Amino acid sequence: MRPILLKGHDGPLTCVRYSKDGDLLFTTCRRGRINLWYSDDGERIGTFNSGAKPGAVMYVDVNFNSSILASASMDQTARLWDVETGKKLSEFELQAGSRCVSIASGDKMLAVIQDPYQDQQSCVKIFDISSNKEIKKIDMDYGCPKANRALFGPLNKKLIVANEGGGLLGYDVASGECEVERCDNEMEIPDMNFSHDQMTFIVACKDHSATLYDTHTMEPIKKYEADRPINSAAISPLMDHVILGGGQDAAAVTTTAGRSGKFEAMFYHKIYESEIGKVKGHFGPINSTSFNPDGRSFTTGSEDGYVRICHFDPEYFSYDQ
Repeated sequence: MRPILLKGHDGPLTCVRYSKDGDLLFTTCRRGRINLWYSDDGERIGTFNSGAKPGAVMYVDVNFNSSILASASMDQTARLWDVETGKKLSEFELQAGSRCVSIASGDKMLAVIQDPYQDQQSCVKIFDISSNKEIKKIDMDYGCPKANRALFGPLNKKLIVANEGGGLLGYDVASGECEVERCDNEMEIPDMNFSHDQMTFIVACKDHSATLYDTHTMEPIKKYEADRPINSAAISPLMDHVILGGGQDAAAVTTTAGRSGKFEAMFYHKIYESEIGKVKGHFGPINSTSFNPDGRSFTTGSEDGYVRICHFDPEYFSYDQ
């Protein structure tokens, strides 16, 4: 497996995201740049320009037909972009930085996480995309840890929120009421991703583990134990595999060799929970991972500023645990 190494960012990567067809790859970094690439060969298509002094872009989401891109930024804004032209369509003003955005199925709603500010708790704001107006605000309970991820579930009926305290919250989108509250993880949940059919989702946790959940009941199904903090995890749409990425904390990376820092991407069997392989290459902790929707490649983005696209060898698809 020979990776394609992409160097289009001058800061740590925060998110890598495929389009629903898998032909486009979006990458973001803490220096405020959003890049667009062809996922097949890594050719760079262009950059979404956020202005002269953009804030760190923490997350992006793309709609089903790859026409609209949503971005969450720490400069107190969330933005919508035209993927084809790169032009900004809308800008949503917030009172604090944003860590996550999620476009609802049908492209009518946008969920945006707003960080705490002054005496206000972290909250999730839901906007109407056509009118750019806020239609609902879901406040986290007082003393509740800051939210990191908020993603629409199937049919937009549920909003699943993951926070810094290791908690998972399931909100009814129509009423804004919390229906499910779980705390199966001991530390921060930095990332969460759905399976291709949205029937399950996986959360990455700093307590050296990742957990697979049922989307409908939000009950844990499988847990994957590792020997390092996990920053991101993804589910293969083709094989019974999951990928975990993380590594030693970024603050101590400068004093650590690549091997001892444990910066490899790890593969686990989704059913048996056993580790089946590692892919090395980064010299900083992996901050984001994503499988191509066709299941034939995956991408990792790291604190070292590099994006690595890995296309699987034919032997991978004949692997039998």
